Amino acid sequence: MGHAAVAPLPAAPFFQTEHGSAFQMDAVEFLQSLADESVDLVVTSPPYDGQPKYQKGDVYDRAWYRDKFMAVTAELLRVLKPDGNFVLNYRSRRYNKERGTIQYELVFWLREQGWLFAEDFIWGKPSPPPGRFNQCLKDAVEYCFQFAKSGSFRFFPENCLLPARWDKKDRERRLRLPQNHVRVNEPSGHGRIRVKAAVEMARPSNLLIAEPEFGKNPAHHPARFPVTLPDFFIRLMTSSAEDLVVDPFGGTGTTAVAAERLGRRWMVSEILPSYCETMRERLQEETRQPSLAISERVVTAP
Repeated sequence: MGHAAVAPLPAAPFFQTEHGSAFQMDAVEFLQSLADESVDLVVTSPPYDGQPKYQKGDVYDRAWYRDKFMAVTAELLRVLKPDGNFVLNYRSRRYNKERGTIQYELVFWLREQGWLFAEDFIWGKPSPPPGRFNQCLKDAVEYCFQFAKSGSFRFFPENCLLPARWDKKDRERRLRLPQNHVRVNEPSGHGRIRVKAAVEMARPSNLLIAEPEFGKNPAHHPARFPVTLPDFFIRLMTSSAEDLVVDPFGGTGTTAVAAERLGRRWMVSEILPSYCETMRERLQEETRQPSLAISERVVTAP
């Protein structure tokens, strides 16, 4: 089936699926070809600092983020709808004794560019790779920063409800507590009627627990994130099959796989042909599977 996307398409797609299109293009050129306020959600993970550039001898450094990456985000600000969201997965590397600071600088640079810094989600990895330095522990944390154009961003937590972590006995105990069913004014500032703790399903938190991507990696991509992450954000921040999800750093297509499974329209760009080919093969194989079952999704603290 052909892809009924926003017309015209940026260029001839590298390939298409029922819901989306992938383009072998530079990220800025790809975004420049999209219409103003045409995108509902961006979920992306740019190259990390210190990572070698594709087929080149240099690496992605602070200057690349300050110039090239900020040019990408300027285009994202233009193409995102007024109520859209931009989710950035990023973690600065460690340089021997010191953690890099680009992950924090990006937040300030993006705010200066006009973005609203809506939330920082913490991705915790239960099985991180071994540490490389003697004076630090395993690196089990990455960030997923949520940015928006304004406070009217779209948000659908009811699409991400998870089984409450408390058992029946604990739910009955919590239900007897006054703060769970009457208005209270506590020193802690919790002067509101809380959601009852006796519900079977609960809203997730901003602590996301998901294993790193351990699946086969024929393209030898150095920094893949698991499909559970874009799956979570697409459910949290879109609601319709007509919503358009974009990833300008497509890699091997993790965002595309999640969007395809959830029946959302999507567009991704990736400059490296080998990654585009792997993406095509991956979409053919992995999208035969249904959307993630609730037991397979990101685990959070309700």
